[in-house]
Amino acid sequence: MAMNDILPQVPSLPGTLQSPVLVERPYPLPELPPNKFFIEGSDTAAIARGGSVFVLEDADIFDEYHYRAKSVICSLRTAFQTVTIADTYSFGRALFLDGAIQSSEEDEALYHEMLVHPALLMHENPRHVLIIGGGEGATLREVLAYGSVTRAVMVDIDRDVVDICREHLATWNYGAFTDPRAELHYCDGRAFVEASDDLFDVVIIDVVDMLDNGPAQHLYTREFYQMVRGRLRPGGIVVVQALEFSFCDYKGHTAVSRTMSAVFSQVHSYQVAVPCFLASWGFLIASDWLDPHEESATRMDQTIEARLGADWLDHLTGAFIKASFCFDKETSFYLGLSGPILEDGVAFVPPPDIYTVDDGVRQLPSLSVD
Repeated sequence: MAMNDILPQVPSLPGTLQSPVLVERPYPLPELPPNKFFIEGSDTAAIARGGSVFVLEDADIFDEYHYRAKSVICSLRTAFQTVTIADTYSFGRALFLDGAIQSSEEDEALYHEMLVHPALLMHENPRHVLIIGGGEGATLREVLAYGSVTRAVMVDIDRDVVDICREHLATWNYGAFTDPRAELHYCDGRAFVEASDDLFDVVIIDVVDMLDNGPAQHLYTREFYQMVRGRLRPGGIVVVQALEFSFCDYKGHTAVSRTMSAVFSQVHSYQVAVPCFLASWGFLIASDWLDPHEESATRMDQTIEARLGADWLDHLTGAFIKASFCFDKETSFYLGLSGPILEDGVAFVPPPDIYTVDDGVRQLPSLSVD
């Protein structure tokens, strides 16, 4: 690999002029496919010395995280929420709503592929799809990748967010907003479902992840899921982005899982680690017929090839999708516990923490005596 095949990344620091830094390495670089090229990372020493912008992620009531950014592209208050778009060093351009990161340039494809494709691949023939939320347009993009889809209805309450994303996050949507199959509505998702008589093959709920008894919580309740069930065609599937999910953070996800299980006979969790979220993220897929564990990786790979071709997906394979439905022992334990469900007019009170007693005197299995 020639030196000229490496494109240097130049940190854009306020008030400084940076020169390209070419790094000589004592080893050859591997050959890359035509759509990939090498790029040098940021000069971390220069960044440490120079001025920086920090975007605060304060959605967690206990912990705060700072995303170091080259610049803030825009930051404003809409009628519904605070919107910030910033160019971060670690994750590229990123969208924050009310202090919570929503997606980033580096890994939004992973999140949106996991949200959309398990449901659309497992559905026999997805034609009509409803998206609630998804202001960046990336969920819509992934839905419209399917030639079978003839109508994709996207409902987002905040038109300003959609407009801002169309302007500053153009690579998130790939022109999906202007696709003739796309139909946009700017209103409350629950109000749309209540008023609509339309039926859908797949419903995707991609709204903010707040179970804080605030205005978004009415999109997570048993009553809302009953309305959504009434909008499904026979064989329909619902998929929900379902908050952080691991053995360290499970109460919100398991509450949503139990709530959906009060409405649908088949409800299954799956998860993926999204780097910019700094967490393992949960999803739920619900229906009255689908058990993802019965799907084979080979069959899903064949479906991917037939419906999307070999080059569309950046991350997902049949085996990867199958693996996302498997959990470690501790996470499975928490997922199987009974507990509260989410209902209209009832505040969500999380269950108490569970403490595991460890007296420190357990014997190593290798030393146990038969």
